[in-house]
Amino acid sequence: MSFHNKPSKKDSKKQESGIEQIPINNAANFFPIKEWYVYLLVFIFTFILYSNTFHHQWALDDGAVFNENVYVKQGSEGYGKILTTYSMHGVKINPEAYQYRPLSLLMFATEWEISPDNPTLYHVLNVLWYALACVLLFIVLRKMFVEKNKLLPFIITILYASHPMHTEVVANIKGRDEILLLLFILSGIWFTLHYIDKKKSVFLAGIFISFLLAMFSKESAITFLAAIPLTVYFFRKAERKDYIYIMTAISIPVIIYLIARFAVLSDYTSSELSTINNYFAEQTLLTRWACAIMLLGKYLLLLIFPYQQVCDYSLNQLPLVGFGSWQTLLSLLIYVALIIYAIRSLRKKSPVAYGIFFFIITMSIYSNLVYLIGASFADRFLFIPSLGYCMAIVYLLYQYADKKSTQQASYITPSRLISGGLLIIMLLFFTVKTYTRSTEWENNFTLYGADIKKSENSARLNFLWGEALRDKAIEYQNKNNTPSPSAVLEKNSLMYRAYLWKSILAVKKGIAIYPKHANAYDRVGFAFYSLHPYYPKEGFLDSAVYYYSRALQLNPKSIITQYNIAIAYYNKGDYENAKNHYLYVVQSDTSEHVVRFDLGSSYAMLGKLDSARYHFTLYLQKHPEGAASCYSNLAIGYARINQLDSAIAMSKNTLNADPYNVSTYQLLSQIYSFRKQSDSAMLTINTLIALMPDNPTGYIEKGNLFRQINQADSANYYYMLGKSKQP
Repeated sequence: MSFHNKPSKKDSKKQESGIEQIPINNAANFFPIKEWYVYLLVFIFTFILYSNTFHHQWALDDGAVFNENVYVKQGSEGYGKILTTYSMHGVKINPEAYQYRPLSLLMFATEWEISPDNPTLYHVLNVLWYALACVLLFIVLRKMFVEKNKLLPFIITILYASHPMHTEVVANIKGRDEILLLLFILSGIWFTLHYIDKKKSVFLAGIFISFLLAMFSKESAITFLAAIPLTVYFFRKAERKDYIYIMTAISIPVIIYLIARFAVLSDYTSSELSTINNYFAEQTLLTRWACAIMLLGKYLLLLIFPYQQVCDYSLNQLPLVGFGSWQTLLSLLIYVALIIYAIRSLRKKSPVAYGIFFFIITMSIYSNLVYLIGASFADRFLFIPSLGYCMAIVYLLYQYADKKSTQQASYITPSRLISGGLLIIMLLFFTVKTYTRSTEWENNFTLYGADIKKSENSARLNFLWGEALRDKAIEYQNKNNTPSPSAVLEKNSLMYRAYLWKSILAVKKGIAIYPKHANAYDRVGFAFYSLHPYYPKEGFLDSAVYYYSRALQLNPKSIITQYNIAIAYYNKGDYENAKNHYLYVVQSDTSEHVVRFDLGSSYAMLGKLDSARYHFTLYLQKHPEGAASCYSNLAIGYARINQLDSAIAMSKNTLNADPYNVSTYQLLSQIYSFRKQSDSAMLTINTLIALMPDNPTGYIEKGNLFRQINQADSANYYYMLGKSKQP
């Protein structure tokens, strides 16, 4: 059926059964629903489909655009920085490839100002924008298929709205950039078709604004430099000057964006892509192409049969292949056949051919054929290209249903039953799959826990799963910060340790796949360090230092790892190494005033009290509330080098600042005891007991004092009393 065939004007007839014989193309009768009702139906369907995400938390890389992004958290005050820096600048991330997508970040900053740290708001808005985009899609399709029944664009829209491969974009708040891209691209197409129909310059202005916003949403809008004229060719008869005006209205926003992007990113140099992000990045050109073609075939498979969705497909989940691989050859054959079919159907202006061209053009930027991008494969890359598939498959079934229908044909024919049945099956499968998949996006723990079963050989997913397990462990640790029965506290403690062990195993599996990931070693080091207090004889501090050291071998400039290894060394009593790593941190980032305290403490333990005082002074300038801790560490430092008068003076300064500092009472008592000043020692401990009668430390220290003067009965009495005070 030619796309431009109009419905027959012959009078309709009736069958013997009395059912009016109306072909599908009769828009007035076959789908007799008012346009506004269809808009509402599309909106409600889409909104309800993703309504289970409204109470979701942060997931995947939401932190990069929300709770970890200082510019977003500044609200409207962060607009300037968002517009003049690369997208990840607000989280102090130096990516391999710098991006400039300010529009979604501006929206997030506005929303954060309205309701800070409220993922529910952002999830609702994501679904709202997506539902509106789907309504606009129906409107645009009606404009494209102007001579067809509105059932055709309605089915395309519903199929697109429910496609499971879109869940990553809609359920992940960061996917707002893709949704905005879709919204503005569709508005651009709408203005384009209206301009062709009415030749009014106001529609050219609409095209300009739409594509300017689309480009500042996501740079992949540039593919519509080809897709827009293609749309005009297939769905309108346009003159050459129309193409010139339209291309000018599209090209100027692209140029404006590229100039702005260059101005913002010109000072940054992208590094070479790592294998962890694009698994064939370090392969030969032929291997890259073979892998890319194979993955294009996988995209087609997931469009037709979206059997699974995964948030990460990195090394080593997808295979390295050559041109001898059957997957590559089959994919190549399918694409060649599709392209040949589309070219041969070009003159007929078949919507199926349009869908093929649309898919290939919009997919090209993600194909890794022209140039390598920051990911080898991702569900979200199908968000825009899948529209071409939905148009092609629905129109094929539409043609099949209508190919034998004439005005003498009945409504119900075998071809219509088959087409309708297939569409219903697809829609039901898509809807159920989308709803269940979006449920998995509740938070990192549910997402990575579900996906690690489907992508168990992905190095990065193992790393991410390990981090989620660590975060789950911390949740149980935090539960013990509130008063609870001892059985509950013990259970929380056991769960904390169990999840830390699971975290270690997951991250180690990732390291076995990709041993060059510095952060992974840091995560294992952190887990071992956290387990040390529970297993002090197992050498876990040594394990922590080992993994931190491995991380620094790969990334010696990591301030976080430098700080972590310093803490581990300090707790081992290796104050020299602790001092060196703390020193690196404060020299790398002079704003890290808290580290001045740690550095001062290291100097104090080394007996270098002048250096300790210097760093404590710098620390106290920003944190005067930390005076007691500084005095306490100076007291310990003086005691370690046997300057006991100074140690006593600093201990008294500590207690003046913090009368409830238990360890300082212990130190002061021990110094007096060492000096044979038993009365002063006893007075110090009695003061501690008077202040904190429920704390066991005072009674145990008093028992120690009695033991030193050979009063065993009194010592045992206070030991028992102290034991009775222990939880």
